[in-house]
Amino acid sequence: PLGAAFTALTLVTGSLWGKPMWGTWWAWDARLTSELVLLFLYLGVIALRGAIEEPQRAGRATALLTLVGVVNIPIIHFSVDWWNTLHQPASLTRLDGPAIHPAMLTPLLLMIAGFTVYFVAVLLQRMRCEILERERDARWLVELDAP
Repeated sequence: PLGAAFTALTLVTGSLWGKPMWGTWWAWDARLTSELVLLFLYLGVIALRGAIEEPQRAGRATALLTLVGVVNIPIIHFSVDWWNTLHQPASLTRLDGPAIHPAMLTPLLLMIAGFTVYFVAVLLQRMRCEILERERDARWLVELDAP
């Protein structure tokens, strides 16, 4: 759900920015379209997990759909280089150095670091919850909870 929320937020804020910049709320640009496909994949994973009652089968099915969806990630990243799009090419990962002003580069790098820390914290918390949920009736967990 978090990935779907961030992807939806990206598409909505991008549309809000795109209207004054490009004169349209939506353009069937390679980057935008591949991002929309990512949102649909996220929603598909959420729906598939909810549709299958048996947790083991639901986990396998969503894992398979997730592996199929991973193919979209390099498409999103390289879409501005592969196709002539509305978006500018990469600004940070250029061979001749970043093409972004230092006044914008520093806050961007700080935000990247902040989101990385946030991602790791949420991932570890979710892993902890998943382990506790799967091992709910395990003896070691009952002993851990005993006074």
